[in-house]
Amino acid sequence: MKTEISKFCEAYLTVLNALPPTMRDATAAMEKGDATGLLQHPLAILNDTRARLRSLVEKLESQQAYLLIFGPLKSGKSTLMNAISRSYVSEVTSLPGYPCLVYVRHSEQPHFSATRYNGRESVFANGQVLKDVIADSHIALAAQIREAEERRGSFDPRHDFSEAIRRVDVKLPVPTLAESSTVLVDTPGLYSRMNFGYDVLTREFRDSAACAVFVVKTDNLYLEQVFAEFNQLLGLFSRIFLVINVDSSKRDLQPDGTLLPSAESRNPQQIIEAFKTLSMAGPLRTAYEEKRLRIHAVDLMSAAANYLAENSQNGAQSGKIANGANATNGDHTAHGANGGTTPADDSQRQAFDTFLADLTEYLNSSDYTQEFMRDSLRQGTTLCGEMREVCAGPEIQELTEKHASLTTEMAALQEKIATTERLLGVDWEATFDQARTANAKAIDQAARQKAEALVKEMTGSLEEWYGTDASLAALTAQHWNPLLAQAAQALAADTRQRLHTLFGGTLGGAEPAAAVMTDLHAIDFPLAPIALACTRALDTAEPADAYAMAIKEEHVPVKKSFADWILFRGIATVRRRLFGEDLSQPIAPEIKAKRLPAEPTGAAFVEMATATVQEKFPELPARYAANLATAYAAQFRQAILERLRAQRDEFAAAHAERQAPCDTITAILGAMKALDEQSSKAVGEIILMAQQETGETLEVPGHPAALEGEPAPTGALQEYSAA
Repeated sequence: MKTEISKFCEAYLTVLNALPPTMRDATAAMEKGDATGLLQHPLAILNDTRARLRSLVEKLESQQAYLLIFGPLKSGKSTLMNAISRSYVSEVTSLPGYPCLVYVRHSEQPHFSATRYNGRESVFANGQVLKDVIADSHIALAAQIREAEERRGSFDPRHDFSEAIRRVDVKLPVPTLAESSTVLVDTPGLYSRMNFGYDVLTREFRDSAACAVFVVKTDNLYLEQVFAEFNQLLGLFSRIFLVINVDSSKRDLQPDGTLLPSAESRNPQQIIEAFKTLSMAGPLRTAYEEKRLRIHAVDLMSAAANYLAENSQNGAQSGKIANGANATNGDHTAHGANGGTTPADDSQRQAFDTFLADLTEYLNSSDYTQEFMRDSLRQGTTLCGEMREVCAGPEIQELTEKHASLTTEMAALQEKIATTERLLGVDWEATFDQARTANAKAIDQAARQKAEALVKEMTGSLEEWYGTDASLAALTAQHWNPLLAQAAQALAADTRQRLHTLFGGTLGGAEPAAAVMTDLHAIDFPLAPIALACTRALDTAEPADAYAMAIKEEHVPVKKSFADWILFRGIATVRRRLFGEDLSQPIAPEIKAKRLPAEPTGAAFVEMATATVQEKFPELPARYAANLATAYAAQFRQAILERLRAQRDEFAAAHAERQAPCDTITAILGAMKALDEQSSKAVGEIILMAQQETGETLEVPGHPAALEGEPAPTGALQEYSAA
């Protein structure tokens, strides 16, 4: 049988070996990335599944039988462990037991550890340190239970306090456990205040442990409450041994005042018969009739004391656990010390040996081998099914949708960043070429028209000057320069108005290419606000000084008088005497008519005016108009580049803000996808193993009966894989 089990375990481990590291990666990714608490529930489920998978793998690796020991508080569970192991593997404590499972197995070197519901394992130097930690954890757990019950009336350590201890592992040199390849699993006492129910604590042994021992004292044997929990165990295990813990030292008071051994101590078998007759009904009787329930009446204290005494006398005691290795599920029975063996002791020793032989026979039977394989395979499918349920659960679906949303947003932001980069490379000043050309044409035409009218106005003003005694300096200062300034100011005003019109549209006068306009719309980037802010550049006034003219006296033809000829005066002297040193000397109209005749002087004045107008118009107005347009375009370019850079930085910041959570979700979904694939693959292989080893076809919801190519991801992970 051992060879058959060995081959099965080796093959099964090959199927399961990929799951523990995959689960570790999945839970690590979930713990690291669950900033909002969304994954608290599925993480608790996976941690629970992970712990049960660990137990299954340990069972297969060690090829050991797991013997679960159940019972009410103080029923003798720990005493039974001492008797089975023939070593002192437990210590009595008056405190209620900490609600966790305690695994006791053989090891050449002592080892003490505690594993919490969140999967964290702590290793301790010795039993005393473990005991101290259990005591502190007991207080913390009690506070968490009270708080949870005040909130909603129930407590689940997987969700409410994941730091609670789930299991304690005690490894000690215990030869009997090594020889029998057995692991003892002590469970919390039933009905304790801190018992969360076997539904949570023994979950990992559903469909995985073929047999269990239920210990009950005779005082509790007929309590309906005890067997309410016991009936639940009947559905979990293929074989259950009901051990009735009798007290062979119990005495009954006789009418004459003497104390005689009680019926319980004289004939324990009567206890069993009475129980079968009076209390066995329903599932309990069905299990008994199907031979899934075996009943033994044993004085556990006496049996354990005898074995320990023998070990002590033979010097073969394995060694007491320093300061209490099993300081958690304290369990004791009230017996006196044995001072030596009696016929009653021998009888109880024989009763215990009978129980042990019955238990050993089952563990060595082909029935157990089949149950071992069947139960192990069922648990594997159960665990893989739970993994896949988490992978297809609403939290992962929500995470997948969040990932898709973030991915879409990031892709859009990346495209906007690329769009902004393209817009930064646009020659924005060139987009005003058409407006500048239109402006240049308009000012040229207006300036030329203004120049023609200005020459006429200046000619008419010259005639007015001839009719007054105004000086030559007054001709420019009072007649011509005001006309020039007025013409320039009129053209400048027209230019500003025209440019405001040209640059006043929604595009600010720019005429980008169609592709540029598409990019602007893509990032919702309006030009109008920038254009409005830049129109200040169009309000700069044009200085009038550039239009002022001056007449040089040497350029003015002057007619000499008779006296000038007689006195041989030079033309420069004549001009100075006529115009004055600073050209401000008044000249009477008749003198102007004689000395500055229309020909050639008047014609010369007209020529000067015409030359000045031609020199300044249209060049100066055109330059002013071009400078305004250039200043506006430069300011527009600077403003749009600054705004585009700021926009790009905003897009980049928004992208970076989403990158971290997206990477975190990607890691989680990747780990969940790997877990989904591995669990699906494992289920398929387990189904095939079940068909080959036990002839049983395991039905797994949502999974084909046999492998057909690579397994497909479930639920939300299909969408993630597609993405």
